Amino acid sequence: MGEDVYELLRQKVNRWPVKVPKSKDMLKILKLIYTPEEAELLCSAFNAPYIDAKTIEQVAGETGKNVDYVKSIFEKLARNGSLFEFTSSRDGKTYYSMLPYVPGIFELQMNDGVITDRKREYAKIHEAMYSHWGMELGASNYPLMRVIPIEEKISVQAEILPFEKVSKYIEEARSIAVNPCACRLSANNCDKPLEVCFSFDRFAEYLIKYRNGRRVSKEEALEILKKAEDAGLVHTVSNQQEKPNFICNCCNDCCILLRGITQLHNPRSVAKSNFMPEISHENCRLCETCIKWCPLQAIYHHYPHSENLSDEKIMILEERCIGCGICAHKCPHDAIKLVRVREEIPEKTGREAIMRVETERIH
Repeated sequence: MGEDVYELLRQKVNRWPVKVPKSKDMLKILKLIYTPEEAELLCSAFNAPYIDAKTIEQVAGETGKNVDYVKSIFEKLARNGSLFEFTSSRDGKTYYSMLPYVPGIFELQMNDGVITDRKREYAKIHEAMYSHWGMELGASNYPLMRVIPIEEKISVQAEILPFEKVSKYIEEARSIAVNPCACRLSANNCDKPLEVCFSFDRFAEYLIKYRNGRRVSKEEALEILKKAEDAGLVHTVSNQQEKPNFICNCCNDCCILLRGITQLHNPRSVAKSNFMPEISHENCRLCETCIKWCPLQAIYHHYPHSENLSDEKIMILEERCIGCGICAHKCPHDAIKLVRVREEIPEKTGREAIMRVETERIH
């Protein structure tokens, strides 16, 4: 055991599209989360995050460890947000699997909302490594995450596909949990609403059981989404067609994805929605509300060149806009709507999305 077991654990967690660096800081993070005995058991039991879920009895049989020993460690790690637990709908048994670092270990360390000295130390190291996480989430030409626009601001002429409707994910969920945003708790750099991150079904049940997830109805979930939009937060989900495991509501001050664009200038940090804002210059009053609220600083006031001021208008930096719809949502004069400008279709399943992230990885 010792240093070697943490490096082996890092290598196993690294078998996921969001890679973890071979660095002293990464080993410090793993040491804060896992004891040497816990790290050794995980390395003996699993090969990579999610792909080889096992029961306690399976792990005991494969590792030669006592069932009670495995159970005590796995239950502790599940409570601490360091190991995923779920009940199979197929056979009713309880399974465990390793977690990736992002999204996974990081979020589950922070999103129970309980701040301790250990978590403050953990957040400090995590934030010191931000440039890695921000670039790593945009390491592929097929981003792991994508933006979903605000539905009611899409032009009535535009067809909205099922994977472009955040409300559809809410409506289809069997169970929903809401937790505080791990990024805002970690970065602690804004006063945006905290309790806005959703998880669904087996992930929701895990968070409710172990990580202070609050069970909410579909009606309350939609109300929380509306509050997030009112606060200028951007809806993001995993870049797939089928129902994602979670919905994030991101700010540009703390969240890994948007900071990847605003701070690290990485255009691959998140996949844009298929929509762009279109401004009615007849309705626009040049109030600059949209400029104030745009999370990507993608809107500007074009001051006039002509004598009659006819070319004074609000304009969009198309290469920077992610199509979130916050500008349209906040416009007090109903001068902005979202129009379809792309027909990009994400991969159907989460597995297919992860494979494509790896296939199109550039570093």
